[in-house]
Amino acid sequence: MIFKNVELLGADFKFRTETVYVENGIFTETSAGEEIDCRGLKMLPGLVDIHTHGASGCDNLDTSAEAQKTIAEFMGKNGTTTFLPTLMTQSKEHLSAAAKNVAKAKESYTGGAKIGGIYMEGPYFSVKYKGAQNEAYIRDPSIDEFNEINADGLIRVVSLAPERDGAIDFIKEITPSVKVALGHTDADYDTAKEAIEAGASVLTHTYNAMRGLHHRNPNAIGAAVDSDIFCELISDGMHVHPAMVRNLYKLVGRERLVLVSDSLRPMGMPDGEYDMGGQITYVKDGKALLADGTICGSTTPLFGCMKKAVEFGIPLEDAVRAASLNPAKAAGIDGICGSIAVGRAADFLLVDNDLNLKSVYINGKEVK
Repeated sequence: MIFKNVELLGADFKFRTETVYVENGIFTETSAGEEIDCRGLKMLPGLVDIHTHGASGCDNLDTSAEAQKTIAEFMGKNGTTTFLPTLMTQSKEHLSAAAKNVAKAKESYTGGAKIGGIYMEGPYFSVKYKGAQNEAYIRDPSIDEFNEINADGLIRVVSLAPERDGAIDFIKEITPSVKVALGHTDADYDTAKEAIEAGASVLTHTYNAMRGLHHRNPNAIGAAVDSDIFCELISDGMHVHPAMVRNLYKLVGRERLVLVSDSLRPMGMPDGEYDMGGQITYVKDGKALLADGTICGSTTPLFGCMKKAVEFGIPLEDAVRAASLNPAKAAGIDGICGSIAVGRAADFLLVDNDLNLKSVYINGKEVK
C-alpha cells in the first residue's frame, strides 16, 4: 500500500509531508499496490496504552477469552494499537488466572489492539492511598507470589507502594527484567528516592492516589520529578486539573510524560453501576466513583486523553509522543511499537486537522 501526500509524524516526532509505504504489515522503503491519497490527513503512530483495566463492559479480571477479545477490539477501533491489560488488586488465585487468560489471548491473537504484556497494579499498596483498590486484598510484596502470578512471563510493569515491608528488596530483585512503578503510596521523598535508586522507573497516575506535592515535603511526586523516571498522567479532564497537566509537562518534559487511560469496564458503555475488582463503581456523566465518592479510573480512551492534553496546551507532537513512544519505553516494548519507522509493524492512525480519528491500521490492515 502507498499512502501519498500524508503529513507524517515521523520517528523524530516532527511533521513532514511524505509518501509512506506498507507491505506485508510493516513499514517499508518502497512497495507496490493500492495508492491512497491522504491529502489533508495526518499519520500518527498507533497509541500505546500501558495502563488500562477494561472497556465495553469487560474487565481484564474477567478471565474469559471473549472479554479479552472484546477489550482488544474496542481499543483498536478507538486508536490504541498496543495495550497492556492491567490487573488491579485481587487475590493471588484471581490474579494468576487473569494473567494466564491474557497470555492465552496474546497467543491466539485474532484482531483488535495487540497485547504488549501485563501491567500489574497492586496488590502491594498503601491502605491510606488505596484509591479504588480493594482493601481486602492489599498486602506486602512477595517474590514467590509474584513469580507464581507471572508464570507466563508477560508482566512488564508492577506498581507498588515503596514503603511496604520488603518493597525495596522486591524492586531490586525484579528489575530490570520487569519495570517497577510507584503508586497508591504514602511514601515520603526519601523512601521514594530510595525506590528509584533501587530500580523503580515509573510513577503511576501522577497526583492520584499519593501524597500531594508540597514545598517542604515533596514526597513521591517530588522524587519522581527530581529523577529521570517516567510519569504517568490521566489527562481525561476529570482526574487532573488542566493547569496541573501543563505543570507536569513543564516539569518532566516531552520525553518523560506518559499518558494513560486507566480505563474501566464502563468505557464505551452508558452511565450505570459496574463491578470493579469486587467493588461497585457508579458512573454518571462519564465519571466513575465509588459509593464514598472516591474517583476511580476513567471512561475515556487514550486517544481522547491525548486530545484533551492538546486542548490543555500540550503541543500536538509531544502529546502524541506521550501516548505512543513514551509509554512503550516505560514498559520496555519500544522495540516493537510506539513510533513509525521502516521495519516496524504498520500500526498507525489517520486523523484530520481537527484530530478527528478517520482510520486505524494494525499490522497494515484497516480496522473496520
